[in-house]
Amino acid sequence: MSSTIIPRPIALVTTIGADDVPNAAPFSLFNMVGVEPPMLMFSLTPRAGNIKDTGRNIELLPEFVVHIVDENVKEKMNICSADFAHGVSEIDFAGFRTAPSVKVRPPRLIECPAQFECRLIDIVKVGRRPNHIVIGEVVMLHYREGIVDEAKYYVDAGKLAPIGRLEGAGMYTRITDRFRMNKPDIPGVPATSG
Repeated sequence: MSSTIIPRPIALVTTIGADDVPNAAPFSLFNMVGVEPPMLMFSLTPRAGNIKDTGRNIELLPEFVVHIVDENVKEKMNICSADFAHGVSEIDFAGFRTAPSVKVRPPRLIECPAQFECRLIDIVKVGRRPNHIVIGEVVMLHYREGIVDEAKYYVDAGKLAPIGRLEGAGMYTRITDRFRMNKPDIPGVPATSG
């Protein structure tokens, strides 16, 4: 299924452990889930019944920062995907530069083009393993300078330039080709109100 639902955006998530060591890990089961309030989700898949540091950290401190990954940070993101021992900071090992967040404790990775400071709404456990669907409210948003068109107030996807996951281990894609399709008005078919 993960080879078919593509491309998948990547959430590079920072948290803080009980030992105050910051953690960073990428997740490609990630998306927005609402706008009022702004919410996003990512899914953790436990390995051999053990929840990853990210999930354990969020259960202890219900705050995290989700970062969009672009080509400038893809190698550092990939380093963060390695199996590090508990208590080792992937952030330091990958060489990310950080800045304090404004509304949450976990740090921001300032090289990433977009950073969403989040507070936990819920962790929903589904499936046999089970997967942990982490839902967070976005309480502060940061963009790299030049990504937001201030006059039209929209994000320029070409400048954001996120990468995404594809099928199989280690397969990624770029957003390099876009096209427009306007929603049609179909004569004789009543429009809905919602």
